[in-house]
Amino acid sequence: MANALKDQYFLWQLSPEIEARIRYQEYGEDHPEKTPLLFLHGYGGMIEHWNLNIPEFARNHKIYAMDLIGFGKSQKPNVRYCLELFASQIETFLLLKKLDSVIIVGHSMGAASAIYFAHHQPEKIKALILANPSGLFGDTMDGMTSVFFGLVASPLIGEVLFAAFANPVGVGQSLTPTYFNQSKVDEKLINQFTMPLQDRGAQFSYLSPSKRPLDFRLDKLAKPCHYKGPAFLVWGAEDTALPPHKIIPEFQALLPQAGAYILPKASHCSHHDAHEEFNKRLKFILNLIDKPA
Repeated sequence: MANALKDQYFLWQLSPEIEARIRYQEYGEDHPEKTPLLFLHGYGGMIEHWNLNIPEFARNHKIYAMDLIGFGKSQKPNVRYCLELFASQIETFLLLKKLDSVIIVGHSMGAASAIYFAHHQPEKIKALILANPSGLFGDTMDGMTSVFFGLVASPLIGEVLFAAFANPVGVGQSLTPTYFNQSKVDEKLINQFTMPLQDRGAQFSYLSPSKRPLDFRLDKLAKPCHYKGPAFLVWGAEDTALPPHKIIPEFQALLPQAGAYILPKASHCSHHDAHEEFNKRLKFILNLIDKPA
């Protein structure tokens, strides 16, 4: 997955005045009997954050992966970042690749974007496989976190904090709590997450969730939501930011059909933190979806 030759780009015209170059990759051959997979990373992530997952499935599935606008190697224009924008990107990509239906494998913010898209265009989704999705937080936003988000929302302080954290030391400190297996937070991973922070416009996308947190929430969707197809929750047991015992019931109110599977010895980045167990579960789920009726 590190091979830059696999990178492809399309130009997304968001408005007459604004366009963005979007990076994606594709793997494997077409399998007419199987629905293609679309992998969507979480906040601050990129295609490479799936590097321990996608290669396990590319032999038997057609796979696509995208850098969401504002992240990874996609461009970072000064636009209003929100779940609606990311859902629009999913729609644009499906039109570009002439895909009538996909299975989305999403992590965190990417998973929330997939839910938002599936709610509005359920006919385009064969199944949702959601790793530690964000978007519903219950009462987990403690006082200190709220204070921090309030500070970051101030334009001046937010830019100062962005400059302070947009380096390997700051990135390492941010990644560490999202992993149970600390050995995974190595120099390679830290550099991978640091590089996009140096891009022009990065402060627009990276500060958006703290400046406008409601734009990244799923609270306003109907419960249950309009998507009634297969849905699966996969959660790291040690996720302290979004603890499964508190958050899973909220997502099951949104998606009552969604079963939940807890990965031991994994935190928020469960797909990468405990990749072998995650891949086993993903294989099990895909076999269920592909099983003839």
